[in-house]
Amino acid sequence: MQRLWILHVVLYILLVGCAPTLTWIPDPFPIPSCQPDRLLNWNDFHPRVPQDRRGAETAVRFLHHPSQHRLSIAFDYEHSWVRSNLIDPQNVQLWRTSEHLLVHEQLHFFISCIVVRQANLVLTKQDNLLNMLKLTKSVAQRLNLQYDTDTNHGLNFEAQESWEREVMRQFKELGEHSSPLLRH
Repeated sequence: MQRLWILHVVLYILLVGCAPTLTWIPDPFPIPSCQPDRLLNWNDFHPRVPQDRRGAETAVRFLHHPSQHRLSIAFDYEHSWVRSNLIDPQNVQLWRTSEHLLVHEQLHFFISCIVVRQANLVLTKQDNLLNMLKLTKSVAQRLNLQYDTDTNHGLNFEAQESWEREVMRQFKELGEHSSPLLRH
């Protein structure tokens, strides 16, 4: 009995130690660039049995706020989904898969947030807000596509870790009000 308890403790430590972690930095502006202004979790996604091999999809809407002359993205609860068996996995392998997939999906949200936050930092009153919205959406879509290509939708762990480090570095820099371009 004691050996079983020790095995559970060791497995827990290993799993928690291996679980990827991301840190959310709230937007200091009255209208946050990203909604929700927090990390995502599986409760934000609809459970679904997809027709293909994908495990989840993160959808966002790009918005403009003319009265504040700002852009934002909103997580699209209606069109974001996760494979049903990954919401509350019942075994260690599925739990690990679920955690890594959630980080992968969260990075899609981070990438779009970074692009919108960068746009808001350089946006002036003279800039055409709708043109900036189109450009921002195009850049975010291109970067998200590149992210999926480079990481093979999160299955290439080395590339996934590289993107995580770079995206988190840039997200933290933006939290300090610098405005580097997202480059990867």
